[in-house]
Amino acid sequence: MRNKDLQAIVLAAGKANRFKTGRTKLLETICGQEMILYATKLLEKLNIETTVVVGHQKSDVESTIKNHHNNCTFVYQKEQLGTGHAVTCTRKTWNKEHILILNGDMPLVTAEIIEQLYKKHTTNNAAISFVASHIEHTQHAYGRIVRKNKTIKIVEAKDFTGDPNAHCWINAGIYLVNRTFLENYIKQLHSNNASHEFYITDLVGIASDSNLTVETVPAPFDNIRGINTLEELWAAEQIKQLELIRNWMQNGVRFIKAQNVHLDINVTIGKGSCIGGGVYLLGNTTIGEHCTIREYTTLEHAIVGNGSTIKSHSVVTNATVAANKIVGPFAHIDSTNTFTKKLYQQNRILKGPSC
Repeated sequence: MRNKDLQAIVLAAGKANRFKTGRTKLLETICGQEMILYATKLLEKLNIETTVVVGHQKSDVESTIKNHHNNCTFVYQKEQLGTGHAVTCTRKTWNKEHILILNGDMPLVTAEIIEQLYKKHTTNNAAISFVASHIEHTQHAYGRIVRKNKTIKIVEAKDFTGDPNAHCWINAGIYLVNRTFLENYIKQLHSNNASHEFYITDLVGIASDSNLTVETVPAPFDNIRGINTLEELWAAEQIKQLELIRNWMQNGVRFIKAQNVHLDINVTIGKGSCIGGGVYLLGNTTIGEHCTIREYTTLEHAIVGNGSTIKSHSVVTNATVAANKIVGPFAHIDSTNTFTKKLYQQNRILKGPSC
């Protein structure tokens, strides 16, 4: 990717009414990381200049992003009038030949998808390109891709009245737009739809009707899942959990009951270690090589040295277990706890063969 001619816009202004939690969904965590950071960190990994459109609970969203990034810019969408309006609000930031637009609630998108989209878009000199996915079930909130007489358009779920079985490709919510096309045509967006909003998706139909090139890139549905409900949040986290656990298995870590383990994204585990069922590995926990973490143990921001064993039903928080030690069962170690601090000072913890 020639990132010098590419910038990104992340849409993160919505209220997430379907969550019914009273707070923005973008700060809900998936495997210990806020949802919005999956998009911003992916773009940083790809070295793409990024603008984030904020609105609902803007201060909280901005603060979270700023804690992890120094190079993101923010644009405030005071009124949430749709994705097309959100992109319009960023107009002063457009300075690259191609503009990548994606929703902030898509934590499973991969770098490969973005790279494939960029390659196809630039190779074919498209006005607009977008990611599509094939889906079999008919009950969902994704826009349908409708092709007819060599034209293509995206019809949002609220406005779709056709046969869903005849239009089984959906819009993922990831677009790559030629800047000149965007500048010339974004004013043609209207709000004559069920939501009375300005849809960025209408640009696909506008480009097609203007005989401009429109390209699509297919992607697996699990990679482009958006999150609009707590049920969808749960589903996305299960997929991310499986991805993380598979990675550690491939690096020599055994999970006795992988389906019952919770693993955060920043956890690291050394080869030869064994993780029991019902274990929670949270935050920035680091487990050394050839360790054993027994059933129903919780480690949070913990460090476990090589060869150590944490027996069942133990909790270790903000503490370090030295190499070749045995902790538990039913131990509770917290370096911020006054009692634990005294034990450290008295050399009564983590110094002998067991605790």
